[in-house]
Amino acid sequence: MLQRIQTIYIILFCAVLFAASFLPFASIVLEDQSTYNFYPTGWESQSSLQGFKVYPFYSGYLVAVAFGILMLVNFKKRPKQLRYGMLSYFCVLITLVYMFLELSSTKEFLLGNENNSLQSINYSFSMYLLLACLPIIFLANRAIKKDEKLVSSLDRLR
Repeated sequence: MLQRIQTIYIILFCAVLFAASFLPFASIVLEDQSTYNFYPTGWESQSSLQGFKVYPFYSGYLVAVAFGILMLVNFKKRPKQLRYGMLSYFCVLITLVYMFLELSSTKEFLLGNENNSLQSINYSFSMYLLLACLPIIFLANRAIKKDEKLVSSLDRLR
């Protein structure tokens, strides 16, 4: 199991995604120097976001890590591994899109509600880790397909 390159990719995917789930995704700084940090569990700030509904999407991270672990466990069943890989790829992609949409809607809410102008939006290291998960899981799926193709060609020779 550990001698295959896709196992290394899957372990790296799970570790990177798990580490990204504890770091802030982005922070919004307004002109009055109030800072709003965006974590996977919701928003954190000095002042409250009253009137704004926060949906934590920590589950997107956990589901993708769970699919990664299922990929590791099902190392003998390559078609199942491919399915779990595609599902984890889509979970990470949907989580990334949802995080950007949540950040955009909160920015509009803050600018309309506080009558302030935006000083900056700073994307954190966690956003880059989440983006790095996409090529890692792609490489794992590609290695699994290559392995499946090799096994099927050997079965033809028998």
